Amino acid sequence: MNVSLTVGGLAVGLAVLVWYLLRWWHSQKASKGSKDWRALSPFGSGVGLGILAASCAGGILGTIAGWIRSLSNTAGDKVVGGATGSGTQALGTAGVPALTGGGALLTVIAFVALFALWKKIKDTSRKPLALGSVCGCTLGMSSGVVGSVALALVPLVNNAGDTIIGVI
Repeated sequence: MNVSLTVGGLAVGLAVLVWYLLRWWHSQKASKGSKDWRALSPFGSGVGLGILAASCAGGILGTIAGWIRSLSNTAGDKVVGGATGSGTQALGTAGVPALTGGGALLTVIAFVALFALWKKIKDTSRKPLALGSVCGCTLGMSSGVVGSVALALVPLVNNAGDTIIGVI
């Protein structure tokens, strides 16, 4: 589902990212020494899954990612407009490559694994995973840093999946 990103949607994606990272950073202040970077893995996994869902041209994953972007755009446009009095506009998006057959295969397998393990995932990891997915669905289509991650992740998944298909 092709839903363009607006300034409001970008605001929602960035707000989720900043909120999560600042809360993580603040929780790490109490520990003297090095930070626990592993605590970011559920959020990062969610971002990756959100990017992969957003790169789907259609189907259930692409539709859900489009809905998330649309809801983020609507909510963000109201907040940005209400807070600043300015209107919002559509943004240019990153030209994320489409999933190939192999990339689609790995994307489906990743989501099947997520659904299979959902009850086994700790409750403290479910929220960061969901927040990361929202962040990946919205910011993955931007032309910023997360969009650059999408430009690297999708071809990586495509190549790995195509290699698997070539071997089988």
